[in-house]
Amino acid sequence: MKKLTVVVLAVTLASGLAFSQELQPVAKQGAKSLNFTFGGFGTFGFGAAGINGGISVSYFLKDNAAVRVGLQALYSSTSIPWNGAAAGSDGSSSLFGVGIGADYLMYMNALTPRVKPYFGAGVGFALQSSDYKPATANPVPTGTLTERKGGTTGDGTTFGVVGIVGAEFFLYPEISISAEYQLNVFSLTSNADLVNSYQGAASVTTKQGSTTSILGFGSAGAGVHIYF
Repeated sequence: MKKLTVVVLAVTLASGLAFSQELQPVAKQGAKSLNFTFGGFGTFGFGAAGINGGISVSYFLKDNAAVRVGLQALYSSTSIPWNGAAAGSDGSSSLFGVGIGADYLMYMNALTPRVKPYFGAGVGFALQSSDYKPATANPVPTGTLTERKGGTTGDGTTFGVVGIVGAEFFLYPEISISAEYQLNVFSLTSNADLVNSYQGAASVTTKQGSTTSILGFGSAGAGVHIYF
């Protein structure tokens, strides 16, 4: 029985190795891929709210080197119900972000052709804005806050440089999945002005200045890649 078990395990291992060797990914010089990214993956997600999904295209300059360019975006909207005793109007909050970026990736050899570890660097530009309107009574009392713009951390424009490390696993020669981590090497955010508007009074604008970050935690995520 033990001998049979050993034989079965040996055959299974040999079959798996043979199968992995037979699969030859098309990722080589001249290949292109369409990449769908999730959870901050890609050269984005600089703002605190993050830019959480997008699409990019990769082109292999050599068998072990590729460039990647793409676009990612985030939009969210929330209703704020009025729960006062008197008549009133519901409020709302919204957040919008968009980012563009470019990466240079170097691929390394692994024990199996199915797996392609890589590392690289990227640069990106992101824009984020927010709007907040609180629920208010009707009619709105004089001096009541009616709208706030630029009040969310990360609002403004950001330029960033990141270090990248990840790996692709090929399910088929033309389809792979990946996991990737990005280290924030440098980022500069020009924060949007905070603007508060009040019923029956002039709005108040507060300058927010800029924020610089060097060597900090970045983002992690996953992707699906289709080669053509």
